[in-house]
Amino acid sequence: MSDPVRFPFPAAGDVRPPDAYRDVLHAGVPHPVELSSGRPALLVTRYEDVTAVLGDDRFSRARYTELARPLFARATDSVLLATADAPDHTRRRRAILPAFTARQVRRLRPRLAALAEQLLDDLTAGAEHGRADLVGGYTVPFPMRVICELLGIPVTDSAMLRREVDILMSTSGHSREDVAAAQGRVDEYFAALVAAKRQAADRGEPADDLLTVLATRPEDDPERSLSTREVVALGSGMLMAGYETTGNSFAMCVLLLLRHPGLADELRAHPARIPAAVEEMLRFTSLNNTGGAPHLVTEDTVLGGCPVAAGRIVVPLTDAANRDPAVFADPDTFDPGRPDTAAHLAFGYGRHLCLGAELARAELQIGVEALLRRFEVLELAVAEEELSWRRTMFVNGLWQLPVRWALSAKRPA
Repeated sequence: MSDPVRFPFPAAGDVRPPDAYRDVLHAGVPHPVELSSGRPALLVTRYEDVTAVLGDDRFSRARYTELARPLFARATDSVLLATADAPDHTRRRRAILPAFTARQVRRLRPRLAALAEQLLDDLTAGAEHGRADLVGGYTVPFPMRVICELLGIPVTDSAMLRREVDILMSTSGHSREDVAAAQGRVDEYFAALVAAKRQAADRGEPADDLLTVLATRPEDDPERSLSTREVVALGSGMLMAGYETTGNSFAMCVLLLLRHPGLADELRAHPARIPAAVEEMLRFTSLNNTGGAPHLVTEDTVLGGCPVAAGRIVVPLTDAANRDPAVFADPDTFDPGRPDTAAHLAFGYGRHLCLGAELARAELQIGVEALLRRFEVLELAVAEEELSWRRTMFVNGLWQLPVRWALSAKRPA
C-alpha cells in the first residue's frame, strides 16, 4: 500500500483549484493524506460531506487546534473565530455580527460606491498611457479602505499593515522568525489602537466604529464581554479577512472578465446581471491555497459512506465541493447563467459561514460595476503567462494585474 500523499497540494497558479482536487472528488470517499505537520488526515470533498463537517458539532476546529498548531508561526489566538467552537465562538461572533448584517451592508452601499469611484479616479489620474496595476491600485485598496473605515483604523496606516499581513499570510515566503515578529508588531499596533479607543470613550468622545463598540462592551456580563486580548485579535483578524480575501477574490473576478470580454460587454449593458455573475465567479475561483481548516472528529461517524472513527482529522475542501457534479451541472465550466450557482460554499457553511459574506458580495458587485462602467475597453497589458500567482500565500490570487483601457463615454459625472 502506498504512503498517503502530502497535503496541501501544489497550487494551480490559476483561478481554479489544484488539479488533484478533481481526482479526489471523483473518488467519492474521504481521501487519506499526510498534513504538513506530519499528521494523517482525510480529505473530504463531496458537497454533502463538506457541509456535514462544517455544520455538525461532532467535527471540532478547537479540538484540532489543541492538537496541532494550524498556522505557520502564527499565534493560535490570532484567528479566534476560525479555530474556536461554541460557546466561545458563539460569543465572539455575536459581538461582531451586527456590523455585518444584510441590513447594515445595504446602508453602506452608497459609501462603497463612492469609494470605488474615488479609487478609479486616482487610478486613471496616476496611470501612464492608460495602463496600471489593478491589484495595487483598485482590487486590494478598495476592501482595505472599507474595512479600515468600518473598524476605525487610520487609512494612513493601511500600507504598513498590508506589508505586515503579507508576512503573516505567507506559507513559505518568510521565515518563522519573520512571521512571529510580524505577529508581534500587529498585536502591538492593535493593542495601542484599542487602548486609544477606550480612552476616547472614557472622555465622552467615543468614535463611531466597530473597534470602539467591541472595546467598550460591558465586562461584567460573561455572555457579552470580550477580553482585551480578544478585541485585539478580533480586530487584526477582521482586518485580514476584510481585505486580504476580498481583494484577491476581486482580482480573480476581474481576470475572468478579461478572459471573457463578451461577458464584460453583457454586464455593461445589463448591470442587473452582475450579482449572479459574481456568485458564479465565487463558485468557480479557488481562494484557499492551503485547502481548508482541519477538524478533529469527536464521535464515530460516517462520511461518503465510509466509517470515520473518533480521533481522526478531516479537512473539508469547499473549493472541491464547489465543483461537485452532484450539485453543479458541468462544474468545471464557468457559466454565469447557471441556475445552481447560489449553492456555492465560497463563504463557508454553518457555524463558520463567513461573517463578512454580505459585505464581500456588496464590494465585489459594486467594484465590478464601477470598473465596467468606467472602462469601455479593458484588457491585459501583458501576456497571461507573465502573471505572477500568490503560490506561497494562504490566500490565492495575483500579485499584480497589469491592464490597459479606454475610458467610457458613460463614466459618472
